[in-house]
Amino acid sequence: MTVWWYRLQQVLASRLPSDIIHLNHRCIGFEQDENGVKIRFDGEKSVYADLLIGADGVNSVIREILFGEGKPNYIGSMCWRAVINYHHELFNDYELVFVKGNQQFMYLLNVGGGYMSWISRKFSPEYSLCHSADEVKSRILHELADWDESFRVVVQATPAEQIWEGPICDRPPLTHWSQGRVTLLGDAAHPMAPAMGQGANTTFEDAYELRECFSQSANLQEALTSYEQHRMQRTKIIQARSALGEMRYYESNTVASNGQREQTMSLNDDFHKWLYDYKPSATIKF
Repeated sequence: MTVWWYRLQQVLASRLPSDIIHLNHRCIGFEQDENGVKIRFDGEKSVYADLLIGADGVNSVIREILFGEGKPNYIGSMCWRAVINYHHELFNDYELVFVKGNQQFMYLLNVGGGYMSWISRKFSPEYSLCHSADEVKSRILHELADWDESFRVVVQATPAEQIWEGPICDRPPLTHWSQGRVTLLGDAAHPMAPAMGQGANTTFEDAYELRECFSQSANLQEALTSYEQHRMQRTKIIQARSALGEMRYYESNTVASNGQREQTMSLNDDFHKWLYDYKPSATIKF
């Protein structure tokens, strides 16, 4: 099931008091002591809290302050994407269209309300970013020069400033996510390639497990320790499989023997069962 982030954000925001979400706050640092955490934002704004959860993505400021890793790991895949108000002729028969070319592929997704999302990714050992929106649009049209016009037309119809260009990155698994009153969640904790679509899914799992840990633990440190025990091994496996899956998009088509095919299918079936049958823990054990 594919959900447009814009609509998902609307649903989540609708369940919260209107004054609880504060926009235009870019975290630039924090300091903590045994009583709380002072979170600093640009514009000389600050907040004092009992707990800081860094859910600020693959380029997490919170993670960098905690662990000082530097830039994320580029895994060899460039991405261009956009959402536009456009009805593609292929959507008369399909809700999702996937086409694979020479070390490049493209998704067209019907996200409802007359809008569609297009995503194109290409294998590229080195990456570079364009200097302007017009350059980005020209670049992706050049990358699709040999593709059928039905795919180029959606890029042509997209305003240049609405096209996002960026590298696909992840980070190595951490040995722990928390220090004192600060912890990580989602892509800040376990950024992964989007090949399996598990970035958002694992983030929701994190949030549920963290809530359960707090509801069933005697104190903050116990809750954060339990949270890590429940989540780190699972997300480590999904990170590794996601990176592998991203590179498999670009493999040349080869014919495998029946034995190899059956073994691969069995392994995938077992993994998918483990992945999709996951139930967040109902009890916390120490």
